[in-house]
Amino acid sequence: MTALGDRLKESREKCDLSLKKVYELTNLTDSRLSKIERGQINCTPDDLKKLARLYNIQLLPLYVLAGYLNEEDIKEYRFVFQGASSLDDEEKQHIQAQIDFLNKKRKVDQL
Repeated sequence: MTALGDRLKESREKCDLSLKKVYELTNLTDSRLSKIERGQINCTPDDLKKLARLYNIQLLPLYVLAGYLNEEDIKEYRFVFQGASSLDDEEKQHIQAQIDFLNKKRKVDQL
């Protein structure tokens, strides 16, 4: 098994989902998922996205485990979004509006 395969299998089992049920919910065949969990084949970014959503787990750590990203790729984002997971949707929208405002202001100032 691989770290990614272990993580996916553990997450699936925590959700009390069979391979067949995952197939029904994601269209990712039970055979393919079994091979991914055992580290026999790679998992595509799209499949990881489906599984992360289904298992309610973060996608970026899966991309790191799969080798699509490395820690350096996401270092800046971790710094910027530190603590963001504790915010509710309204608070996140407010912060996004502030970011949009600052970006627009910057574009105007550059003209």
